[in-house]
Amino acid sequence: MSAESFNIVHIRENKLLARRELLVEAVHQNASTPTRQSVREWVAKQLGIDISNVFVRRIKTEFGRGRSLAEVHVYNDSKIARVIEPLYILARNLGEEGKKLLEEAKKRRNERREKKKRKKK
Repeated sequence: MSAESFNIVHIRENKLLARRELLVEAVHQNASTPTRQSVREWVAKQLGIDISNVFVRRIKTEFGRGRSLAEVHVYNDSKIARVIEPLYILARNLGEEGKKLLEEAKKRRNERREKKKRKKK
């Protein structure tokens, strides 16, 4: 059992983007900053939703206090999240699947650059 305790500090409903924006406090005395995965799992469990709809934007730790604040976006549908969230956030939250998405995006970008170079010549 970890020495972390979580608490939802604030919830904001963003109907335009079909998501909820949460501010989650993590108290972790004498322990390291909680991982994105542990925050995602806790939020998904608390809200009773699938973990694929939860994305941690950032975790900010207060030096020497054993307390962190995490900004979390919870989407109604994971397909909407993949369109709205930046690729680097997807890569950080989805692990291997996110890294594959990032690599595919880099390949597409490089292909576009090559195409532009060929047109200029």
